[in-house]
Amino acid sequence: MNSNLRNIESELVKKLKEGDQQAFAELFERFSNRLYHFALGYLGSGPIAEEIVQDVFLKIWEKRADLKPEQSFKSYIFTITFNSIRKFFIRKDLEESYKQQFAAEFMVHTSRDEERIDYEWMLKEVDRIINKLPERRREIFILSRKEELSINEIAEKLDLAPKTVKNQLTEASKFIKEELKDNNNLELILYFSLFYK
Repeated sequence: MNSNLRNIESELVKKLKEGDQQAFAELFERFSNRLYHFALGYLGSGPIAEEIVQDVFLKIWEKRADLKPEQSFKSYIFTITFNSIRKFFIRKDLEESYKQQFAAEFMVHTSRDEERIDYEWMLKEVDRIINKLPERRREIFILSRKEELSINEIAEKLDLAPKTVKNQLTEASKFIKEELKDNNNLELILYFSLFYK
């Protein structure tokens, strides 16, 4: 974003922070369409994408006093939108077939480089994190999350006590959460939340 546009955006956010409805309308005009297509790419539903965008701007209006004009409004509003999409998927507890479709279409939502998810990079990051687990813990995690075996099935397959399997899965989840926290990548966090929960 060039400095002139950034300054205009910053001024609009300042006015919005003070309750200026016209500034709010201008920011809505600037960002609503892009947010809609961003959400549509994930959700595959126009009405739900519209609802997400409306909710996001409602949150912006309600929390306008907390806005920071010196920070990127674009980054802020896309982060809120992404979190809303994430919560939607978790709330709906999607079936595996739809999850796979979602994963396959992960990059479709936009053609802009700054908003595109590097899916190949994400898969490598997923493998990198899982591969950092100790060998037996990694094996148990993969059997549970990728092959979808139950704790008892894993215990029988590996000749372990069910309690041991459960403890190993708990430790694996804790480790992955810490890795994601350090990574601080929203797309990667969403992917793990959907496919490895």
